[in-house]
Amino acid sequence: MIECPWCSSQVILDQDVCPVCQHEVLAKHLDPFLSEQPNDAVVEYDNALGQLDLTAQIANEFECSKCKHDECDIDEIAMTGAGLSKLLNIQYHHFLYASCLQCGFVEIYNPNILHNR
Repeated sequence: MIECPWCSSQVILDQDVCPVCQHEVLAKHLDPFLSEQPNDAVVEYDNALGQLDLTAQIANEFECSKCKHDECDIDEIAMTGAGLSKLLNIQYHHFLYASCLQCGFVEIYNPNILHNR
C-alpha cells in the first residue's frame, strides 16, 4: 500500500491509478526528489515498470515543430471529462506537455498511447 500524493488515502494502485481519486500516480509523484530534478536529470528507467521513462523519452527526442529548438520543459496536466466527471471534478485524463524553452510552443502527449508504442 502507498499513500496517494493527490488524495492522501492509503491505497493499492490499479494500473498506476489511485482507486479513490482516479489520478495517475507515477514514481516521480511518490519520490519528491525526482519531481524537483530538471529534465536532463530525469531517471532514464522507471524501476517499477522496467521501461524507459516517458518524460526522459520525450526530452531526448524533442524538437520544436515551430522553431526546431531541442530543449524543452516537461510537465503533467490533468483534465476532467464530460458529464458526471466534469460535475464531480474528477480529473482522470492525464497528459504530458513539452514547452519549447526558446519560443514557448507547447506539444501535448497522451501517455496511454506512448506506453503502448
